This record gives sequence, structure tokens and C-alpha cells, in this order.
Amino acid sequence: NGNQRYSPGVGGSDMTSPLVPGWYGQVAMVAYHANKIKGNDGKQLAKTGNVSQLQLQADPLTSGAAPAFSGGVNYNSKIGIKADTYAILPRITYLSSEQVLGGNVGFTAMLPLVRRKIQLAGETPAFTPGAGSAAPAVPGNLAAGLSPLILGRLATNSATYGIGDLEVSPIWHMEIGDHQHVTIAPTIVLPTGDYDATQRANSGFGNFFTFRPSVQYAFVGDGWDVGARLVLSFNTRNKDNGYRTGNILNIDYQAMKFVSEDIRVGLQGYVVEQFTKDQQDLTGFSPTQQTALANGADLSTGNKMRAYAAGPAVGWLANGGEFLLEGKFLKEFGAKNRTEGQAFWLTLSKPL
Repeated sequence: NGNQRYSPGVGGSDMTSPLVPGWYGQVAMVAYHANKIKGNDGKQLAKTGNVSQLQLQADPLTSGAAPAFSGGVNYNSKIGIKADTYAILPRITYLSSEQVLGGNVGFTAMLPLVRRKIQLAGETPAFTPGAGSAAPAVPGNLAAGLSPLILGRLATNSATYGIGDLEVSPIWHMEIGDHQHVTIAPTIVLPTGDYDATQRANSGFGNFFTFRPSVQYAFVGDGWDVGARLVLSFNTRNKDNGYRTGNILNIDYQAMKFVSEDIRVGLQGYVVEQFTKDQQDLTGFSPTQQTALANGADLSTGNKMRAYAAGPAVGWLANGGEFLLEGKFLKEFGAKNRTEGQAFWLTLSKPL
């Protein structure tokens, strides 16, 4: 479904905030909206298919034209989408005073709460005769009769809410002098969220596990603070539909500057780049299940997702570190094989 078990853009000013031994709480809230879905060529996704001669004969509106279309009728329809995701991402983190290889060790865990809604609808289809058909073109009355059938095939309206997939990880944090620090977190994501393989929108991502190591670097200067987080996701196969999402690279980045003692503004963004192909193996599923679970993605291209985003951010570091409140707006561009939209973030981070 063009989703992944990482929230691009979740890394923000917390990446360049001081991290000393102790407990930390964080609540990130995101509202993501998309009205575009892109294909492998970076253009609006289109669905192609064929209405067979038998199907034409079975419909009173098209049966009269069926004899001239032994190869059926081919169709091409661009896909429109309205996708909305609202999520609350509560995280707890502990950093110990104990050190290993010069860095402090600890752990972090996060369990998302998700509300997701997806609506898909086809645009007016274009029709051409199928191979071997006698008719040189599809007449207007046949096209008018076929359009409701095709649009009905493509329409989807799916919504859900619930808990998402639990993330747990040890962490290792090392200060490098007075201005730099590095944090490493080899995360495991567990399939705790609700998931239905035949449903478009789910609060969980499926019956599979993800190993997601990350390394985060920050430079905290007297003017600009710069930070980045590099994340790799390695997925096992989803047991509920035989689908295995390829491995994905995420980079969250930010550059922030203090404009007063407790306010800083700047630029944040992210990169999503899938570097191995998606695969699906329906061996072991019944023919009925295979029909229901067949994914609409073009796996001959690998269905590799891609997206970039950037936008402004403002952060309030209260009382020298009592808490950090940050808001940002991130606009996506250059998407492939996924939605393209924008996200509003509000994140509260606080030492406990």
C-alpha cells in the first residue's frame, strides 16, 4: 500500500537537543494528507485492464457490441486518491550513566495510535479494442456502458483506527567533544497493530517483522544546529499475503538557528528511497485467496517507493531545557510508487 514502518519526518529538533542520563518522554502528533498517488514513472498512477468478450456479453448494456470484440475491450484510467493519516506517537527513552565503548547505553520504545482513511476513485477511462477484435475503435455508446463498470472496479473507501506496531530498541549515545554527538539505535518493529490483508487501510502494517538500525549525528554550534538521522529498514515476508516490501533508506535532516534565547527556526525534511524490489509469493494460498490477495502493484518494476520532503520548522526550548515544543510543515515532492502529500507535525519532548 505504499506505506512503511517509519514515519518520515519524525526526527526534528530533538536530534540536536542535549541527551544526558535519565528518563525522557516524547509525544509526536502528525496529520498527513495526500491527494496524489504516483506510479513508477513519477506521474499520476493509472490502472489498465481488459473487459473480456464474455463479460461484455453478460451485461445487457454491452452485449450487443460483444460480437465485434473477440479480444474484449482494453481500458486505461488514472487513479485519484484522498489519503488521510492522523497519528499520535508516544515514546519513552532511558539513558543510563553506564558506558560501553565510550558511549552511554539505554533503551527506547514507541507504540503508535493511528487513524487512517483512504479513498480511491478512477477518472473517466480511455478504451481501445482488445487484440484480435474486428472493430477498429470502441463506439461512444459502448464506452458509456463500460465506464460505470470500470469505475466501480477501481473505487475503494477504507478507514480504520487503533494501535500500530510496537518499536523497541537499545540505544548507544556518545558525546564527541562539546559540540557533536552520535546516537545508534538498532530497532525491532513488532506486528502488534490490527491488520487485514484484504483491507486497504490498516493501523498495523502486516504480519511481519522489521529490523531498522539507525545512526543519528548532530552538531550543536553557537549559531546553526545541524542534525541528521539515517535509517535502514529490512523487512521479513508478510505471512498474511505473501508480500515482502523491499529494503528502504530513510534520512531525516534539519538545520535550526536560535533567533532568541529559547526560540529557534529553520529547515527540516526527509528522503525516502527504496533500494531493493518488492516481491510477492502466494504459494500455499488457495486460488480464492490468491485472487483476493493479488497486489495491484506492478512488481515487474520492483514497485520501489521514493519521496522527498522539506519545509519550515519552529521550536521552543523552554527554560533552557524544561521541555521542547516543535511544529513543522513538510511538503513532499518527487514521489514514486506511493502517495505524495504534506504533513503537519507537533512534537513535545521532555526530560522526566
